[in-house]
Amino acid sequence: MITGQTRKQSLVWGSLLVFFGIAGLLELYIDINIKLWAGLFAAAGVGIFLVFLSDRSEWWPLIPSYILVAIAGLLAVVAWDLLVDNALATYVLLAIALPFVVVYLRDRKQWWALIPAYVMVVIAFIVFVEEAGVLPDYLVGTGVLVAIGLPFLAVYLRDRSNWWALIPAYAMISISVIIPLSELNIEEMLIPAYVMFAIALPFLFVYMRDRSNWWALIPGGIMAAIGAVMLLSVQLMEYLLPVAIILVGVWILGRSFLGGSRKQLESPGQESAEADKNLKD
Repeated sequence: MITGQTRKQSLVWGSLLVFFGIAGLLELYIDINIKLWAGLFAAAGVGIFLVFLSDRSEWWPLIPSYILVAIAGLLAVVAWDLLVDNALATYVLLAIALPFVVVYLRDRKQWWALIPAYVMVVIAFIVFVEEAGVLPDYLVGTGVLVAIGLPFLAVYLRDRSNWWALIPAYAMISISVIIPLSELNIEEMLIPAYVMFAIALPFLFVYMRDRSNWWALIPGGIMAAIGAVMLLSVQLMEYLLPVAIILVGVWILGRSFLGGSRKQLESPGQESAEADKNLKD
């Protein structure tokens, strides 16, 4: 027995096959340019969308309708040279992401749909800024790492019991800072010092959150101390060596003068002791 849903599906897919079959036959006799193909795909998409409007209880017609309209849009921007090079890739990626966003907005329980949507949007952003030259190349890399870390941060903020998500989030975001630091004209030891502080910070955070976790102070303190030494190493070498030389010189002088004075103070006593010894003999 054919149900209403089966009849609607047969109507949609059958009509599409007939529609594009006729278009294929016309292509044999007349030249259907890319603009006309864009119009045909758009017409087919709108037709299926009208089928959806006739009975909104069934949302599945939105899928082929959207795909056809998206293809029509792609053909249109190519035909009229509205987008070129990487901008076309940006359009395609955003077109793929949009349905997943709609799925989430229709039902917030379907949070999984945000994952592919987010991935497509991030890649589209990277492609766009690289083509447009909006950001330097090294900041593009930074943006990629931050974009990878943000979903994990969102997982933690959504449910604080998922504290594990802070680990990859912090790792990606902290590493992302190294890229612009390496491009700046800064002291060479600043980057390894930053790395040491970045490693120390999670341990110090663990201790500050729960003082019973005193063990976290050991690796945190060691890493922070190493970072401080690296951060100050250039300045320390400028002052430490002269100061060390001065201290050694003062010690030598002090040992020399104090030693001579001590011998002078001790000599009268020694002579008296020797005289007493001779008298006894």
